[in-house]
Amino acid sequence: MDFPQVLVMILMAVSLSAAAGLRAFLPLFAISLLSNTGHITLASSFQWLSSTEAVIVFGLAVVLEIAADKIPGLDNTLDGIGLVVKPLAAALLSTSLITGMDPLLAMVLGLIIGGSVAGTIHYGKAHLRAGSTMLTAGAGNPVLSLLEDGISIVGTTLGIWLPVLIGAFVLLGMWMLGRRIMRRHRRSVTATVHGPDGELITETDARSLS
Repeated sequence: MDFPQVLVMILMAVSLSAAAGLRAFLPLFAISLLSNTGHITLASSFQWLSSTEAVIVFGLAVVLEIAADKIPGLDNTLDGIGLVVKPLAAALLSTSLITGMDPLLAMVLGLIIGGSVAGTIHYGKAHLRAGSTMLTAGAGNPVLSLLEDGISIVGTTLGIWLPVLIGAFVLLGMWMLGRRIMRRHRRSVTATVHGPDGELITETDARSLS
């Protein structure tokens, strides 16, 4: 096992999984095209991704996904479907990228990377889109969709050419987000203090009681 190479491919998987959290099929199309033209090598079990047929299918899927996401109402439906599709797509591309490793271990890593990274990005994106729908009655959603298109395209491109930098950036961002969520959760936990006769005295953050 060439550890540096495996690490680079894992970080590329992280980067592309983040992009898949916005557009499920764009990173798959990119690695399929690059593999088809001989620029990257995929795991032996995923050589079918290198076929011309796969390139065409994923290319059409990218066009349909981007177009459908511009239609208010349909975009929210796609967000619901994306809760399943995007982590699976990210897991597929992650597993296909991890070469030089036991296939079972690569599959487990691919599921963990793809599911967690793409799932987290999509969850945040879906919440933002739902907020836009409420505030603008869906009128602002196509603008957000265009922004997401751009971020996904740039993220996919940089994730392929600068996988270590972008992968580390994604991991750092997820770590910071996780810390923020945990802090909010702790602050939301309150303890109610009662006096001897049962009356409410105060409510205080649980951390102040520890």
